[in-house]
Amino acid sequence: MKFQETESVELKRVLNDSFEKEVVAFLNTCDGVIYIGVDENGTIIGVSDIEKLMKTIFDTITDKILPNAQELITPVAKYIDGKMIIEVDVKKGNALYYINKYGRSSKGCFIRIGTSTRGMSEEQINKIFLDTFESNKEMIQIESNQTQFSFNQLKIYYASKGFHLIDETFEYNLKLKTKNNKYNYLAELLSDFNGVSIKIARFQGKDKSVLIEKSEYGHQCLLVAIDRMINRLESENYTMSIIKSARRIDKRLIDMSSLREIFINAIVQNDWSIVEPAVYIFSDRIEIISHGGLPNGQTKEMFFKGVSTPRNKELMRILSDLNYVEQTGQKIPDVVKLYGKEIFEINKEYINVVLPFDKDVLASKNNQNDATINETIKQNGTINATKNETIKQNETKNATINATINLDEVDKDILDVIKKFPKITLDEIAIKLGKHRSTILRHLFFLKENNIIIRRGSRKKGYWEVIDENIYN
Repeated sequence: MKFQETESVELKRVLNDSFEKEVVAFLNTCDGVIYIGVDENGTIIGVSDIEKLMKTIFDTITDKILPNAQELITPVAKYIDGKMIIEVDVKKGNALYYINKYGRSSKGCFIRIGTSTRGMSEEQINKIFLDTFESNKEMIQIESNQTQFSFNQLKIYYASKGFHLIDETFEYNLKLKTKNNKYNYLAELLSDFNGVSIKIARFQGKDKSVLIEKSEYGHQCLLVAIDRMINRLESENYTMSIIKSARRIDKRLIDMSSLREIFINAIVQNDWSIVEPAVYIFSDRIEIISHGGLPNGQTKEMFFKGVSTPRNKELMRILSDLNYVEQTGQKIPDVVKLYGKEIFEINKEYINVVLPFDKDVLASKNNQNDATINETIKQNGTINATKNETIKQNETKNATINATINLDEVDKDILDVIKKFPKITLDEIAIKLGKHRSTILRHLFFLKENNIIIRRGSRKKGYWEVIDENIYN
């Protein structure tokens, strides 16, 4: 396989100090990919000590680049032509990104021009800064790129609380449209089908060097995603039972009320125009990050006292209607009382909350896991026997996939169109197939959920890819 440098592809023989500049340039300019272990002429050289390199990359992303861009950067190790390389996928962000050491200056801000990375001029820096940091638009003022939505799930949630949404007026009452009568970003978040998701990632140890699992909850009404995330956090929050004075006392890894409050607060305070909030699970803690920092008019002192100044007032009102919150931030003083102010990392770009696991409960959980592993080995006889059975099961997986996924004619037509025109938009697919936009969106969601297709890149400049071309032949 041969690689070639382009406007969106950077080749690096080794990981060096210029890496952070190239990442910042793609964040400020366009979606791009950086290949490490590939010579500038396109020859695969390969890399060694993958674990060390991945840790260095994650440290650079986390510590050296602002504002926080972790969700926009995805490094993975790949085995190509008998050699290991690292592919770093970078999505264009909606902010002015820079190297922390140099700040927002020509030494810290970079853009991509052709195959080169160049420092930005003061005029370029000022323009992007004004466009991003000083706009301060609320989500109800931001027009959605989509023109048609359905809100069946939203209506069900309101009905469950005894409210009836009147079709003719609920969009106006819930402020789902701009002054120009266009659907806004709040409408997109609450619609039955959308391109928004909340990510949760689990890592093996105390840092991000080894990713075990990455899941997304969304692409549908935000309320459904919130419920699924809360259920997931509940299941992750291990409980240890203690018998004391003839009474059973339950103790958890993290105080559940605090965990729920921090998560809901991240949803309400997040600047969704930048990137979605995210949850990271480590071996000793859970981190929850929201973007945009504190909203205008709120100080750290106000935040810690529980004085509510929500960034997304209308979203908070809806969550309040549905009993998710009484008033966002109200319980923050309770969280501070339990864990201290030091768990909060607050700056202009993001709020990251680190909730540490209770050491006694964590020890109990680890002991139980060890006991479970030993019991499993005992019951199965040997680990190899289990591995052989797993291999046998995997060998039949591909043979049965066509039988387990039933594609209708619309699914097949969409796959044919995507294969011929990877950069086609949702609206263009609808026009080409003569179907309603919401119908195409529903089928695309089905194909993505079943790992038949994947969307790569941004919503505007990305493209579709059929993962298994034989699945519909």
